[in-house]
Amino acid sequence: MGRVDKGVKCSVEGCDNDAVRSISLENYKRSGVNLKLKEGTKRVYLCREHYKEYKKNYRRNVWRVERFTR
Repeated sequence: MGRVDKGVKCSVEGCDNDAVRSISLENYKRSGVNLKLKEGTKRVYLCREHYKEYKKNYRRNVWRVERFTR
């Protein structure tokens, strides 16, 4: 059982929703999302709303570039 199952909150500053996904800080930064995070986190926990925004930017900026440059 991980932290998300235990009920950790979203890492985005000002959001108090329960997190549904956990991603590495490195992947979060590579995606280019411009959301302000709470201080001192190694993992980024995102609620459904913020994960959807992260996923859209990640696919546009990282995934597509890596996929087509092989």
